[in-house]
Amino acid sequence: MNVSLRRIADNAIEILIQGLPLPIINAIRRYALAKVPTMAVDEVAIIANTSALFDEILAHRLAMIPLYSEVAIRKYAEPPPEVCAKCTASEAEEKPPAEVCKKCFVHLYLEAEAVDREIVVYSGDIKSEDPDVYPVYNNIPIVILAPGQKILLELRARLGRGLEHAKWSPATVAVSRYVATIEVDKKRCNLCGKCVEVCPRKVLELSNTEIKVRDIYECILCKQCINACPNKAIDVVPKSDEYILYIESSGALKPATIVREAANILISELEELLRKVVEWRGRKVTAQ
Repeated sequence: MNVSLRRIADNAIEILIQGLPLPIINAIRRYALAKVPTMAVDEVAIIANTSALFDEILAHRLAMIPLYSEVAIRKYAEPPPEVCAKCTASEAEEKPPAEVCKKCFVHLYLEAEAVDREIVVYSGDIKSEDPDVYPVYNNIPIVILAPGQKILLELRARLGRGLEHAKWSPATVAVSRYVATIEVDKKRCNLCGKCVEVCPRKVLELSNTEIKVRDIYECILCKQCINACPNKAIDVVPKSDEYILYIESSGALKPATIVREAANILISELEELLRKVVEWRGRKVTAQ
């Protein structure tokens, strides 16, 4: 198996993978969307809201704002709220956010008031008790307040996974695709250049003597070049053991962190499955 980094940016990563079965790559892709944890607002206490937005809409907008989670996935991993005795106590839901377990939750606050002119409340106006958990982007508009209107909110954020709700998914795009092989029959090709013209990713280029492949990894196997070629001189087929994994981040986690965590979670669950199978086989042999 060979893994190489094609591109990496602040919010995206593209990896070339050779020799690894596609189902494994697809599993990593799905785990990046559904299993890698991040922080997100889970509960909102509306103390005051005289804006034009209903409380439910306001709470939903706040929940969808990405929170920086690079430190939080280690800091708040244990215990999760669903197994924390303090957080699952019957009276926990009745307590104000600031009085609930700080091992599971991060407390944030949002207060804004329009006095003599209309204002826009942005995600950057949210204040957090934990300096390691904060809105990734400061310019996400939340609500417009007319003169005399105000909001006062207390928020609770916790770790969660995209499997539970999309607001916890760290990846906005997660794609695995084949790497192509492009073959040109030089005997049939008359260098008309039609395949070069229709290629949406500009993979091909025309020289004086032949059609050249500029960057095979940009090919998305749309096969427009095949349809455009009058002599059927070009063919595009996927390779059987080479793939590209592309992931874009919401900003809550770095792209490399998403891939690493997805792979680690998958490995951990496979190891647990193997342990269970060995344990089951041992019990079966003993019973016989």
